[in-house]
Amino acid sequence: MRFLLLPILVFVSVLNLDAQHANLYLGNNYVSNINQLIYNEDANYHTSFKPLIKSDLKFDVDSVLDDKSNSSSWYLRKLFSEHFIILKGEGYRVTASPIINLSKGKELIEGKNTFTNTRGFIVEGDLGDKISFFSSFAENQSIFPNYLHESIRKNRVVPGQGYARDFKETGFDYAMSSGYVSYRANKMFVVQFGHGKHFIGDGYRSLLLSDNTFNYPYLRIQTTFWKVQYTNLYTEFQDINYFLNNGLDNYDQMGYAKKYMSSHYLSINASKKLNISLFESVIWRMNHAPGSNGFDVNYLNPIAMLRPLEYSINSPDNVLVGLNAKYKLPFSSYVYGQLILDEFSLNDLKQNNGFWANKFGYQLGYKIFNAFGIENLTLQTEYNLVRPYTYAHHNPQQNYAHYNQPLAHPLGANFSEFLILTNYKWKRWELDAKLIFAKYGAKIKGYATSYGNDLFMSTGNFADESGFQNVGAGRPADFGIAMYQGNLTTVNLKNFNISYVVNPRTNLKINLGIRLRNFESEEADMQTRFINFGIKSDLFNHYYDF
Repeated sequence: MRFLLLPILVFVSVLNLDAQHANLYLGNNYVSNINQLIYNEDANYHTSFKPLIKSDLKFDVDSVLDDKSNSSSWYLRKLFSEHFIILKGEGYRVTASPIINLSKGKELIEGKNTFTNTRGFIVEGDLGDKISFFSSFAENQSIFPNYLHESIRKNRVVPGQGYARDFKETGFDYAMSSGYVSYRANKMFVVQFGHGKHFIGDGYRSLLLSDNTFNYPYLRIQTTFWKVQYTNLYTEFQDINYFLNNGLDNYDQMGYAKKYMSSHYLSINASKKLNISLFESVIWRMNHAPGSNGFDVNYLNPIAMLRPLEYSINSPDNVLVGLNAKYKLPFSSYVYGQLILDEFSLNDLKQNNGFWANKFGYQLGYKIFNAFGIENLTLQTEYNLVRPYTYAHHNPQQNYAHYNQPLAHPLGANFSEFLILTNYKWKRWELDAKLIFAKYGAKIKGYATSYGNDLFMSTGNFADESGFQNVGAGRPADFGIAMYQGNLTTVNLKNFNISYVVNPRTNLKINLGIRLRNFESEEADMQTRFINFGIKSDLFNHYYDF
């Protein structure tokens, strides 16, 4: 992605004051109070492409986080209400704070002791009225509950947080850094170059693009005018298993194989209540793969429709299109939904013949703030369903995934999920509860058939049922493909947290959490009863709820 460095050359320009073109953190808990203003019935923001940029909002985010503390003690202000370092001058402002997660836990059924030890920092600043920047780093050592431990061993990554290296035989060592530079040329145009994550949608999950995966380099160009916001996103992803799967033992020294994505997102505020957004994205083969042409400049076109462009160059690349919608209701609430289309045949859908290439998914949800007239009580319910083989590809290196994780929902495809979320805040106290009921069809151990859940298995040639696991094997048939085919699996998860927020600037909180998880499949069952206590900076989403 060296070509993406070019836009940075235009960033070294005006230096005045108070840019605030930094991003809102993606952490759901961090933005819970801010969301009440963003989704207010009288507001008219484009809310679905996240992270939102602060200067797009008509209120001061810092004032929402301000606890009105006027302590004369420097130590008390730094501990309870301010960033640790604040530098101000003519034409610049820089803040910096440490971030931590020091927690101990216990898995009660197996008597396993767990812990997380995270040390890091965040730095954010404004240079004049056009440039903002951000940087963060976190170094971690953890011992996880068993279901997470098994997932990490299998995928070699801690969900959303990087490559997992062994730590004291039973734990993992992992690190993650992120950063970006934002340049706002005027009210219409913002350009951002960085290394991080994005989320498309107005719900808890996203079927279009989620912050479920590890960070990636990106170039984001946002254009806003009238009732329209148009976003171009260019990214570089990595397949950390490519060389291993192709019999190359020295993959650690070769770097990970690359693939690229170009996305267009058109958001239209048809009224203050209704937003409709259109999404299209293409992923093409990594530059280390045989027959690859590297980065295809055709996909840099910021306006051309990607599907016709794919046809015009006779491309085998992976194109997805989608729809996101939101409608505001009375009582500070809204309904929302998504539709993702990978491949689709209307005739086969009418015939109800289970055609394998009818690859689609949808989301329906409802969220209400100040529920039942109780201030700061938020309730949300959501349903997600994705057909088998959605996001997958006949060439697994072109799937809709990055760093061994799906780019959309953590369950991949061939699943349905119903969830209920609640959040209540009183002064500095918080209560969170989460109920998730999921069902999916996993692959069957020892067989090469892809049943549509694992995005890293090919959707191409028919599988040999007598063969052992082979990443290149394909689907069992063209027709008769059904939801939950394969190893039928259910997950029931209940999560409860009670917290006290020490410092709202970094969402530093003392937290007590309980997680109850029941996993049942045709091959194995697992129960998790997990309790943990600690202090953490809760700024980023960590999706352990699968």
